[in-house]
Amino acid sequence: MSVLSVEKVLWMKEGEGITAFGRIPKDSEFFHDHFPEFPVLPGVLALEMLKQTAEKYLEALSGQSGKADTRYFLKQIRATRFTKYLRPGDEWESRLMLIRGSPEETVWDAKLYYHGEVAVSAKLTLAKIKDPQSSAVSS
Repeated sequence: MSVLSVEKVLWMKEGEGITAFGRIPKDSEFFHDHFPEFPVLPGVLALEMLKQTAEKYLEALSGQSGKADTRYFLKQIRATRFTKYLRPGDEWESRLMLIRGSPEETVWDAKLYYHGEVAVSAKLTLAKIKDPQSSAVSS
């Protein structure tokens, strides 16, 4: 289970995009190491929050929500900018606009907002993969 997660989808429209909301847990273990005197959310976890938002969109539109045999991975991350710190307890909003998509791959203009200002922005490419364990035959 992920440490961070989308708490609520605020808006979603097929062929356009998705907006979601979440909160960074105050007691997350990664804050002990990153950094004890000035805890900030690691950039890779901010990108994970954007990826999870895209997954919510893809799962909802494909009817795959909660199904274990379909997974998405970040195939490419481009034009990434980190402009604001995200700290323990901060609320965030993710806004992803679909640039192009197919059943196997989607490209997103992704932004993570904190207090109405862009904290993280990136162009993300997600690709769909089948979980090889789900198709294994039990004996």
